[in-house]
Amino acid sequence: MEVKADDTESLMEEGYTIRQTARLYDITTETLYYYEQIGLVVPRRNPVNGYRLYGPDDFGRLNIIQALRKLDFSLDRIGQYLDNRTFDATLSLIDEEVEHVDSQMRYLASIKRGLLSSLQKYTQAMTSISPARTVIVHRPLRHCALVSDHMIDYDRIPFAFAHYTALHHETLQILNTLTCYQVDASRPVKGWFPPKAILLYCPDPGFSGDYDLPAGTYASCTFVGSFARCRQIHGKMLEDLKTMGYRVDGDPLEFCLIGEYESNDFDEYVSRMEIPVVPNDLESSVRNGS
Repeated sequence: MEVKADDTESLMEEGYTIRQTARLYDITTETLYYYEQIGLVVPRRNPVNGYRLYGPDDFGRLNIIQALRKLDFSLDRIGQYLDNRTFDATLSLIDEEVEHVDSQMRYLASIKRGLLSSLQKYTQAMTSISPARTVIVHRPLRHCALVSDHMIDYDRIPFAFAHYTALHHETLQILNTLTCYQVDASRPVKGWFPPKAILLYCPDPGFSGDYDLPAGTYASCTFVGSFARCRQIHGKMLEDLKTMGYRVDGDPLEFCLIGEYESNDFDEYVSRMEIPVVPNDLESSVRNGS
């Protein structure tokens, strides 16, 4: 609302209507009605027609409300302050805001670490792309969050994630975690290995989970394309292990490095299969008692 300088005095003397006040503060009349309902700003009434008229005291309170709302104070807290607006109360309010800002800075720093971790994760995924090749790697103990510990269909996996986040009252950190499936390779279903457990793995040292992937030796193979290739990749890895002198020692793990949360194009998916293994000569040593 445009107000000329020479009109201000007369307007303040008469009082602003609720519509004029709402336009001045760029808020809705419903907001002002609510402020009045909860006792934050209660304007006087025109004795002739009963219309609300906002005067200097009301604008003083509205100025404080607008400033504190921008600092993310709740209306309840603002109301407490307006009802007891002393210098000590103002100092206390500032202390609260400093702590709030510090908390937000810590939160934003954690978000930034997660985003940087995501960039690193995706960069590593892209640089690891090569013709599917089986390599032997040694993994440390890896902490994971257990999303589901029983076999479910793949089309129900998004529901499992939603249920997990609701149950644990936390936000699913899609960008800086890896979805991991512990699968049953003994009986594929429609070309897929059914998951025995669904896990979330985050390489961040500060990540604490409720499920551990044991440290040990794994055969690892990174490949591009749909998860439907897992059965083919698994077969190739078993053949490779025969010539590499290793045998399978547990259920395979499927890590989704780039998947449905990053792209709708199956050709852009990047996955890694890991199979726990032990050297063949270890079995001979055990049989011989050495």
